[in-house]
Order: sequence, then structure tokens, then C-alpha cells
Amino acid sequence: MRVALTLEMRRSPHREQSWTDLWEDCLWTFEQAERLGFDALLVQEHFFTSDGYGPSLPVFLSSLASRTTTARIGSYIYIAPLHHPLALAQETAVLDQLSGGRLDVGLGIGHSVAEYRAFGFNPKTRPSRMEEVLDVLPRAWSGERFSYDGRYHHLENVQVQPIPAQQPHPPIWVAATTKPAAERAGRHGANLAAASVDPEVHEAYHEALATAGFAPGSTRVSNPWSITVTDEDPEAVWERNKHHYFHRWDYYRTIRSEFGDPDLEYGLAPSPDQYRGNELIGDADAVLAALEPHVTGLGLTDLVLFGPHPGIDLRGEGFDALSRFADEVLPTLHKW
Repeated sequence: MRVALTLEMRRSPHREQSWTDLWEDCLWTFEQAERLGFDALLVQEHFFTSDGYGPSLPVFLSSLASRTTTARIGSYIYIAPLHHPLALAQETAVLDQLSGGRLDVGLGIGHSVAEYRAFGFNPKTRPSRMEEVLDVLPRAWSGERFSYDGRYHHLENVQVQPIPAQQPHPPIWVAATTKPAAERAGRHGANLAAASVDPEVHEAYHEALATAGFAPGSTRVSNPWSITVTDEDPEAVWERNKHHYFHRWDYYRTIRSEFGDPDLEYGLAPSPDQYRGNELIGDADAVLAALEPHVTGLGLTDLVLFGPHPGIDLRGEGFDALSRFADEVLPTLHKW
């Protein structure tokens, strides 16, 4: 099993910190994660939030490419319909070359109405726009001239250079919290970046893979978890940090409710204590015991650790929890 670390890089309302200090702390944490044995370092993307959530994903990936050497780096995720597929193909090809072929490309349709409206797109078009990006990217990465006549993109005899270092192209991950999104990932033979533990979502993915003719075991499946490894009483940790946890989780509830999407499968509700179930807090044995049935039951090949919440000191309490995870949980996960 492979384990990735992702950070939101949001400026918390509960902590005074400059943008440059925040970003440097995040880059430092990613560097430490590589040293601690994490397999991948993933950068998130959002736009136009008051806390600066996930700006300039390629800028941060570029920094990670220069400040790391062994861990894979990747997007978690590009909001694909908000990008022109040719520009995205060129950008990711350059990133793959700069990183020495270490890039994973995670794509999703996004869950924020505000983002779509700001870019001048109808939010209802996000599934069809996503399909076109998935159609165009592999062709653009080939380096050959091609044409494409879609609903949104009309391309005539175009060529994208450079090509990626990885051939035929970097691994593609498609994000999914619902069955239709999981089916989309399967139809295209992409890895599944699932943000749900609902078995039906995972079953839909594997059924679509088989229907499209992709061999069992030819792809990877990930799931994100927010984990704090500690010997403290879990409820004491929760009480100390629940305002930080609320800042993370209520954002997702808010943007998804605007779209009318179903809630994430973690019991989301607009009250701090109702988010308690989203957090796995405990010692290494408790954490592994909680993870094992999901890893086995869903056939996960990858786990994405949501790193310390915005507002928690990344070089203090946050790093302590990350180190404990790396020392006491990561070795066992690598054996699964």
C-alpha cells in the first residue's frame, strides 16, 4: 500500500500568520514527509476563498519538484473543467519533466458553484466538460498533431510539446464521491481517487472498468483520511482543536450543499461536535484497527492522509502527529 500526504494550505482565522510563512511551513512539512517515508505529496486546488485555499497549484508543484527527490508529487485535484485541456496538458508535461517523471495528475469536476460562475461557466456543464478534458489530455500528451471536435473545444491540427517524461503519460486519477463520478473514472481506465467509503461507489468504479475492458488490478484506488496519532485522550485532542476541525469540514459541506450534491460519507453537519466522526484520533493500534476493514473491504491500494488542519502549528503539534504516524502507522500500511 502507498501513502500520500496532502495539505490544504489555508490561512486559518484562528492563527495570525503571513502568506509566505504559511506556504513555507507547508513546503517544509512536505519535505519532512518525504524524509519520513511518505510515497506521494499532493497539492489541492480551489479558487476565490477568503482563506486562500489551494491557490496556484502548479506553482506549488514546481516548488515541490525542486525541493524533493524521491516522493511522487501530484494534484489533489485539478478542477479539470476550469482548465483548457491543451494548457493543462502542457503544464503537466512540464511539471512531469521538471520532477523527473514523478507526477500524478488528479482530476475532478469540483463542488463549488462560485468557482464555476467566476470563470463564466454554467455549473451544470461540469460533467460534460470533464469528459472532454479526459478525452483530450492523452491525445495532447502524445506530442503528435491531432484534431478534436467537442461540445466546448474545437481543436484543429494542434500539437503540444514537450511530452511528459512518463510514457505514455503520467498516471491519471479521477476524483469521485458519487457513483456517476466513479463510473466516469472506470470508463476512462483511470485510477480512482475516492472520497467516499460507500461500497456502492467503489462497486460502480470496478463495474465500469470491467465493462470498458480494463483488466482487474490494472488501476489503483485511494481514499482520504484525517488522522491524528497520539497517546492523549482522543476527546481531549478533539476539544482542543475542534474549532480547527470545523474550519476544514464545514467548507466542504457548504460548497456541496450549494450544488445539491449528497454529503460526503462522513456525517457532515454544520456543528463542530457533529464533525467528530470525521476525525480518526488515537494511538497507532486504534488507528490501524479502524483503517483495516476499509482497506480490505474497499480494496484500497493507496491512502491519502489529510495533514494537520489549518491553524495547527505545522512545526509543532502538527509535525509531532505526522512523525508519530510515520513511525508507528506508516510501516504497517506499507506492508498491507
